Formats: sequence, structure tokens, C-alpha cells
Amino acid sequence: MTSDRHEDPTDTPNEETLPVPPPFMFGCDQCAALLVGLAEKIRADVGCLDQQLFISRHIVEAHSDDVPAPHTRLCDICPSYAGRPDVAILWAEHRARDLFLPESIARLL
Repeated sequence: MTSDRHEDPTDTPNEETLPVPPPFMFGCDQCAALLVGLAEKIRADVGCLDQQLFISRHIVEAHSDDVPAPHTRLCDICPSYAGRPDVAILWAEHRARDLFLPESIARLL
């Protein structure tokens, strides 16, 4: 991993660093509720790894067409997942995290 990236996937992202989620997430009641839960955990500074995982799993299950393509730069994980059907869901969840987390945190898992 490069030195300018976070080293701990349990780091709580700062609200100011969160990207604006794509429109489909605001049109889905479950996505919206999960995003509110994420924001509440961030504000409370109680750790939000579980919420991150819930959101990414929901996106993969309910919005599979919206999961981003494999990362082509600055990702240590995508090359290790490529060509491994046994981790296809984990790989999709990994890519989905880019939709609602800063890259430095999204690409840790």
C-alpha cells in the first residue's frame, strides 16, 4: 500500500470527505436509510465499518448494474480479485464502496 493512503479499514471517514452518492442511491429507500445510518455513525465517531459493509452488500444485491467497473489505478485489491470467481461478490462489494466512500478508505477492503 502506498504511504499516502489510510492503513486501517475501520477508520471513520470525515463527513467533509464523503463523495456525493449517485442518484440511484437517493431513489432507493434502503440505500437512503443505509446512508443515513452511515452518516449517524460518522457524526457519533463510533466507527462505521459495519455500515459500510451493509451498504456495499445492498448495492451488489439490489443494484448490480450500478456497481463500478474494476479499478484501473491505485488499487492493490482489484488485481488480486481479478479472475477469481470465488471472490466475485467481495470484489463487487469492494468496487461498490467507491460510490459512497472516499477512495482512500473505499479501496482498503
